[in-house]
Amino acid sequence: MDKITLSRICASANAALLASLAAQAAEGHKAALLKGPEKTLVLLQVREPVRQSRFYLGELLAAHCVVELDGVRGAAVLMGDDLDKAKDAAVLDAAHSGGFPGFALVEPELLRLEEARNAELAKKAAEIRKTKVSFQSLEDREL
Repeated sequence: MDKITLSRICASANAALLASLAAQAAEGHKAALLKGPEKTLVLLQVREPVRQSRFYLGELLAAHCVVELDGVRGAAVLMGDDLDKAKDAAVLDAAHSGGFPGFALVEPELLRLEEARNAELAKKAAEIRKTKVSFQSLEDREL
């Protein structure tokens, strides 16, 4: 599992389940908070589609945390203000980076969460596709 996938899973996971998985992944390791968890603002940058120029759309409230598990750092920035969830995501990041055996135990559950999320997104996309309207005009037809 790569870091982007882990971050996506942590962002969409239930907070209570994420806390349980983080506790399992860090079991037997000494955890230390290096920064936070705290609320912060993140500038949301987007790209304008025609000129491809970047601009700042606005600010986004986020929760940020940095932890250390037995000398391995982990960090998380999650949209919203759930500080405990950010701490748990940072613990999972550290366990992933350190290759801890506890992370290998929770990885199948994390992958199951990702599969469930993808299935839900596919279901929503299928519902939206049903509403697609196809327009034709007389100019589109050959005489």
